[in-house]
Amino acid sequence: MSGMALAATQATFYVAPSGNDSNKGTEQEPFKTITQAQKAVRAINGSMTGDIEVILREGTYALPGTIGFDERDGGKDGHYVRYKAYDGEKPLITGGMAITGWTIHDEANGIWKAEGVEGRFRQLYVNGKKAVRACFPNAIAADEKGAGSFDHDFVRLTKVDSSGRAFDVSADYVKNIKNIEDVEIHLMIAWSENILRLEKVQVNGGTAKLIPKDPERTKLFHRAYPMLGTAFQSNPPKQQVFYLENSYDLLDAAGEWYLDEKEHVLYYKPRSGENMATANVVAPRFNTLFSVLGKDTKNKVGYMSFEGLTFAHSNYTRPSEEGFLDLQAGNFNVDVLADPSRGNWEKLNSNKFLLWRPDAGFRVENAHHMLVKNCTFTQMAATGLDFVSGTNDDVIEGNVFYEIGAAGIMLGKFYQDSTTEIHIPYNPSDKDEISTRDTIRNNLVTNVTNEHQGAVGIGAGYPRYVVIENNEISYTYYSGISVGFGWTKSETAMTNNHINKNNIHHISRLLCDSGPIYTLSNQGTGSEIKENYLHDYGASKWSDYWVLPIYLDEGSSGFTVENNSYRNSPSGVGQNQPGQFTQRNNGGYIESVAQAAGLQGEYKNIADRINNIPLPDFSNTVTQAAFKVVATLPGIIQAEDYDVGGQSVSFSDKDFVNEGNVYREDGVDVVGLGCSDSAMTKDCNGYAIGYTQSGEWLEYSVNVIVASKFVFRANVASGLDVGSFRLFIDGKAVTDTIAVPQGEDWNTYGYVEGETAEIAKGEHVLRIQFTGTYVNLDWIQFALTPEELPIPQKRGVQLNLGERGYDVFGMDGRFVCRIEGMSAMGGFKAALMAKGVKPGMYVVRGLESRKSIRINTVK
Repeated sequence: MSGMALAATQATFYVAPSGNDSNKGTEQEPFKTITQAQKAVRAINGSMTGDIEVILREGTYALPGTIGFDERDGGKDGHYVRYKAYDGEKPLITGGMAITGWTIHDEANGIWKAEGVEGRFRQLYVNGKKAVRACFPNAIAADEKGAGSFDHDFVRLTKVDSSGRAFDVSADYVKNIKNIEDVEIHLMIAWSENILRLEKVQVNGGTAKLIPKDPERTKLFHRAYPMLGTAFQSNPPKQQVFYLENSYDLLDAAGEWYLDEKEHVLYYKPRSGENMATANVVAPRFNTLFSVLGKDTKNKVGYMSFEGLTFAHSNYTRPSEEGFLDLQAGNFNVDVLADPSRGNWEKLNSNKFLLWRPDAGFRVENAHHMLVKNCTFTQMAATGLDFVSGTNDDVIEGNVFYEIGAAGIMLGKFYQDSTTEIHIPYNPSDKDEISTRDTIRNNLVTNVTNEHQGAVGIGAGYPRYVVIENNEISYTYYSGISVGFGWTKSETAMTNNHINKNNIHHISRLLCDSGPIYTLSNQGTGSEIKENYLHDYGASKWSDYWVLPIYLDEGSSGFTVENNSYRNSPSGVGQNQPGQFTQRNNGGYIESVAQAAGLQGEYKNIADRINNIPLPDFSNTVTQAAFKVVATLPGIIQAEDYDVGGQSVSFSDKDFVNEGNVYREDGVDVVGLGCSDSAMTKDCNGYAIGYTQSGEWLEYSVNVIVASKFVFRANVASGLDVGSFRLFIDGKAVTDTIAVPQGEDWNTYGYVEGETAEIAKGEHVLRIQFTGTYVNLDWIQFALTPEELPIPQKRGVQLNLGERGYDVFGMDGRFVCRIEGMSAMGGFKAALMAKGVKPGMYVVRGLESRKSIRINTVK
């Protein structure tokens, strides 16, 4: 027996917050970080004779950024790489940061403050309980969801002003709000929740007109669905409900908070018993804690497991940047397209949409034989666990999803991509892209959809052979389980989907046109909805209209719906233009079905984990420090050598992937210069920061050796004319915005110059903030006088043209032409001109690396 056990495990590495990455990774000498264990696994998993285990000891793993796993990290030949908790221990993996240094701000009203709070976030947790972002009306207690939980309260619009693209409300609701430009309206429309930032308010007597910001304003008033305005079929007619959020002037109830992003001050009004001198206060820093991402559908990550771990404190700030218009199941509008067949599409009349999905705390794409088991997902801003696409033969089992902003679990594509209209049936030629034979079993999904109320407990787009069984789903604001998308009876990717033996209750607690199990579109043959126990739910007082039982919505077909049990809920099978299906015995309470539904066996009591979620301990967190050495001014700063510390500490990057895949292992996008390969990753002569977006920033520890103003020269590249950046010292701007002119492309570098304000002698933190998009930044040289600014030798700035050719596409995705490798030696612009291509913006993609760059041939 012992010999068999030894053969089953090839190697075991240990990690502990008190460890050291210079250790051997043994139980006696553990590593400190998960990434160090990842490196150890990569060194030996090329050939596997058994499983490789990474055992995490008790404590807090405060991640500096997303940990990315790819095809280099998986197992081989049926042997697994397992990341798991030490027996009996509860390791906590957090994307959060501690908020400390609280002082009293307004003693009369009991408001405290913490200064110097960097980053943007929309959630705050105090002693393990979610706090309330300051709102009107004030939130109401909802202890049935868990101790300290809350629901929002609502008021109704006076009317929707569709011609003015605004909302009329009582002037009393906004009369005391001074910073209306920071306030959001959260508007419930039928089956969706919509977040719009406000531009201004116009008061006329007792009525206030709320005018939202763009782009969300234009999108909302273009779309026909969900139905904005007087609630559908309401009698007597009623207006839709909303609440307002995010103003210091709304900070009037215990448990509320407000972040002044301009002054970097966080305000909080403690609940009874909370001592701010000792309170454990956590804000999320970044969106995705773990990412498992295979290169493509032919190069997937395989044979990995994650067991017994707790994941907490993921961020999601898109609503703060451009609003959030939920179309269905938490999928949000990227754009609303012209729909001439419906008439004047600018008057609430378009039914053509582009969508995308919220980010997830744990994200999986292009992976097979993954196991996520006995983990806890909690205090997350958007989705908990998302198997995005290209997944197969995976198991999600025995996990707890509690206090989640959007869906607990998402699976599979809901549309081809964010540029494909959503009513086009998804049925790709690459079948490896379809989520296939994945199993979601014995999970507890409760108190979810708290930030994006139109999300669902478990949502699946177009899966095939999916098994969703013996789960318990409760306390959602929209549907419990949703499978399918597209509103079509045409053939889709789906077939043989089984939704059986689930226990679903207390769902649809706010929105309507929903059900405990909701389906859309043609689901092939052999699909089942059987022996589910559906109970204790119904339409809320805020819903625009009805909530249904099992709901086969537009195009739903291929199902056998049989032996489902109901209690204290709507009963039967709701239908809205479904296709062919079979139904039998779906009414009333069936004791045997109720007993066999939901969590079973060893998973019956996993709800106990909710009361044992560990509080984070940030005492071992890596603080901000120089990456290599502290830079001196005068002197040169290499852009890629930003400080260590992580997301929202030493840098802010809007996605979790290092798009260049070189030099550093966090989410900052570093690109190679003068590399030996066309992917710009091998044997590079240098590095630069690339793929930048407005609002991103990088920080550098510097020592100013003489107080002075400084002149500087930056080595930059951009194929567009929208790039710019600005410099800050210790949070204060020391330059104006520096525009980066359009160049040949993102691989041909040139110089921009500027001058700083007076900078004091001593140690400081320099921040480079990107105020425009698509700037590549190599280095910045600082000097006291222009004459002292040498021009360092340019490092490899031309694209390596070792590939056999390049395809050129228009910005609409249309193929334009192919350029052979040698013909591009004079530059892509010249090659395009030689082919007679008109001036404009194009995407150039290598035939072998599949890497793309954008170029603009207009000067």
